[in-house]
Amino acid sequence: MTSTEVGGNPLVQAAQNELLRDYEMRIKAGFDEIATVVQRLLVQQKRPDFNKVLAEIVRKELGIHLSQEQVVKFTENGFDSNAFYGECVFAQFMSMSKEFFEQDPLQGQNKTQAERVFKEAGFHAVGVAPCADGRLAHFISYVLRLPYSVTRRKAHAGALFDVSESVRNWVFIEHSRFRNGVPNSADEPTRYLKIAVYHYSKSDPHHQGCAAHGSDDAKAAEAALSKLKDFRQAIENRFGCGSTVQTLLIGMNTDDDSLKIHVPNQQGKVCLKRFVETDALFHQTNNMNAEQARDRIQQVVDQCNVQLGSSAPVESMNKLIAWFIENNFSQIAYVQKFENGCYSDIGHAERFIGIGNGFEEVQLRNLTYYSFLDTVEEGLNDVNVGIKIFTGLNLKRGLPIPIIIRCDYDGRVPGSRDRAEEKARRIEQALHDRYADLSAKSQLQTLCTLRDNTGNHAAEKIPGLISL
Repeated sequence: MTSTEVGGNPLVQAAQNELLRDYEMRIKAGFDEIATVVQRLLVQQKRPDFNKVLAEIVRKELGIHLSQEQVVKFTENGFDSNAFYGECVFAQFMSMSKEFFEQDPLQGQNKTQAERVFKEAGFHAVGVAPCADGRLAHFISYVLRLPYSVTRRKAHAGALFDVSESVRNWVFIEHSRFRNGVPNSADEPTRYLKIAVYHYSKSDPHHQGCAAHGSDDAKAAEAALSKLKDFRQAIENRFGCGSTVQTLLIGMNTDDDSLKIHVPNQQGKVCLKRFVETDALFHQTNNMNAEQARDRIQQVVDQCNVQLGSSAPVESMNKLIAWFIENNFSQIAYVQKFENGCYSDIGHAERFIGIGNGFEEVQLRNLTYYSFLDTVEEGLNDVNVGIKIFTGLNLKRGLPIPIIIRCDYDGRVPGSRDRAEEKARRIEQALHDRYADLSAKSQLQTLCTLRDNTGNHAAEKIPGLISL
């Protein structure tokens, strides 16, 4: 169902916007209220019945039921507000994960239509590499309105994804096609689509752009494109030109979630100078009917390259990009209606750091700074950026830095869970060793989690150095 409620655009999904807004506000409120509860408890910590008061306030205000063991841990040597804050953040995350996978509140498991569109465009699998910045965490479910289950998302600071890791994943996907015909038969002429997403801020370009590139929009775009070229070249060099993948570069304005989509030419090549801006198209198509709006989008995409002396995209890519643009119109309208056209938190406002792999349940803007990594050493730059961000967000307010470690495993493979648990504990230990000063002051709160990624399973909490 479409609506002309916002800006008169016929392609806006108004009912979907309401659903997404309700989810966003409810989930974020559960995290944001924790700091308020901490302040209330600090004032009351001298009360003789403080343990009882603590448990009651947490239950009423946060919906978290603390065990007697937890209450004692937080209060036996005076109120440990850092450990308490961390445990509440972790409890809210575990609750969110359970709801996300078991109730599917964003309908991200309904992937039939999206799979059909991608297949018709000639793609059997899609990998998305956004920047680790929390302002892009909602890129799949909100900005592009895709079911989270149809894409593979791996975030890195500056969108500087690991080319070798991406090649290994491509090999796994192609092997599944040859051996099992999943997601489709190997003799079907479909390809793998790799999307890199950089970001910028139009309202404050010199301060709220990508921190990994010094808020230099040109450098952010060039770096992401360079990674895409390296990935494509690696596939062709190792497996032959017949193994060509398609790459797509997208820039995202974190002020309003509008996009700059760099349209590939007939040969699949991407250029920084060739792009379509969705906010301009959104306003151009206002007050048209749906058919006229869709025709206009496809026309603009088709003419984008020709105007700059290059060839138009292949028809299937034109249709795919047009679909992305149409989906993004609903998000532009979302920000117009609920955020007056520009987010009030145009900078960082994340609630926790997430490192490791997975985190499909994190589909909300500025909920987490997430970075994919296998070891702290390999992902040190990303983690350092996260610590720097949370030094300003939390430490300056007297709150600790909460970090959730996730290691997914394959429940079908013997020993996979044990190896994932060992890896999670190793990452946690490395974090406390690396940031020993923060750890000694209880300013680094960590939680180890696992998840069986073979189905819609919620995260599992495992004992670690800090968490109960």
